[in-house]
Amino acid sequence: MRVLLDIVESLTSSIRFVVGMVVLAMLAIGLMFTLGATYVAPQAIDSMAERAQTFGEKAIEAEREERRAADLADDGWSYDSATGSSSSDAEDGYAATGEGWAR
Repeated sequence: MRVLLDIVESLTSSIRFVVGMVVLAMLAIGLMFTLGATYVAPQAIDSMAERAQTFGEKAIEAEREERRAADLADDGWSYDSATGSSSSDAEDGYAATGEGWAR
């Protein structure tokens, strides 16, 4: 009878130890999530907000440059008119003969 009580007591203490370890692990995981939500997440969000703002500013600047280039092209100040590829010289055969600096 004493042997049976020792086995049951050993089994219950083992189960109590396992349950205690699971509870401690859950508390540790909860603490990690809490610290992550408290300290890490706001810093990550601030960092992402700064990156998004920088990206937005670059996109706005690129749009302005594109609009400026389109306005200049409408006025005849585009790169095509400066290189002569759309001028009448190319149609006359000047560029096709290979004369000039571009041969």
